[in-house]
Amino acid sequence: MEKPIISVKDLIVGFYTHGKKVDVIRGVSLNVYRGETLAIVGESGSGKSVFTKTFTGMLDANGYIKQGEILFDDMDLAKVAKKSRSLKGKEKIVLENKDSNGPKPMSKKDWLKIRGKRIATIFQDPMTSLNPLFSIGFQISEVLIKHHHMTRKQAKEEAIKLLEKVKIPDAARRYRDFPFQYSGGMRQRVVIAIALACRPEILICDEPTTALDVTVQNQILDLIKELQQEYKWTTIFITHDLGVVANVASRIAVMYGGQIVEYGTSEDIFYRPAHPYTWALLSSLPQLGVKGEPLSYIPGNPPTFSSEIIGDAYAPRNKYALKIDFLKESPMFQISETHFAKTWLLDPRAPKIEKPVVIQELTKRMAAAAKELKREVEE
Repeated sequence: MEKPIISVKDLIVGFYTHGKKVDVIRGVSLNVYRGETLAIVGESGSGKSVFTKTFTGMLDANGYIKQGEILFDDMDLAKVAKKSRSLKGKEKIVLENKDSNGPKPMSKKDWLKIRGKRIATIFQDPMTSLNPLFSIGFQISEVLIKHHHMTRKQAKEEAIKLLEKVKIPDAARRYRDFPFQYSGGMRQRVVIAIALACRPEILICDEPTTALDVTVQNQILDLIKELQQEYKWTTIFITHDLGVVANVASRIAVMYGGQIVEYGTSEDIFYRPAHPYTWALLSSLPQLGVKGEPLSYIPGNPPTFSSEIIGDAYAPRNKYALKIDFLKESPMFQISETHFAKTWLLDPRAPKIEKPVVIQELTKRMAAAAKELKREVEE
């Protein structure tokens, strides 16, 4: 297999809160391959955004990397993002390259070589990414000037081309508009244009369609796919909705309680799910519901990390939990060359259980959902 563009090994991330340290990313290992679309799926609070923020050094001020590696282009981003305090209490960030003789100070200028330029992020709410006091065109031009040293005139011409690329109508005129003059979907297109201006190798899409209606969601997803094929970037798609990434992702990692509990190809996850949490996520998809049947939901709440998690973090909400789930964390079991899951149900000694009805009928329900979607599009 080809070398990963990013390789994460045994990553633990925590926060200082209420006078104590709390680990919220707990021993995550994951490879991301060049050109693929990897979806990271899980409920709010599962650790998806915190995990990917370590790739760009954007952890909150009270966050820290406790251990692990994030290898990117012969650089360990975990060391880049790791923060240490000097005796005077001033923050110092260190960078360590494999080829160097030791750590050296990491300046804001060094971070700019990674954040935005090589690894860019599209956030959930475009208004948090756009400055309401500056025009759309000015904000795109500033990126081009900063990262590619263009003149103001060159940057304007390129910014208009980028607005056209993301299908903003009458781009030359709308270059002068302000964010409040754009709809939510149009603002998200502008944020994508800013990411394009950076020409990144990796694009992190953090719930980019959550605040949009279904029609606009599909337009944004299609646009991201189309641009990825043209620009050959690697996409990491963060979402709580498996249905959103059904036709987007080549691989899916399911996250819960700060851990990856299952990962595999899209076919593995949608047609051969193995972890009870993945079953629950799929069962709660409205698209897979049947008329006359109540919609499924996941009872309870995700862990708060306020106390130590013993065993499987999902066990208190899992009606298929075994006694051992409350006592000991499961290893990651290999199901196939591409498919892995972290559940004691895959242990040869585990009892055979009857899966949820939705999972038993998954192939039939997926086909019915696809047929219904095709009918709606044609109408």
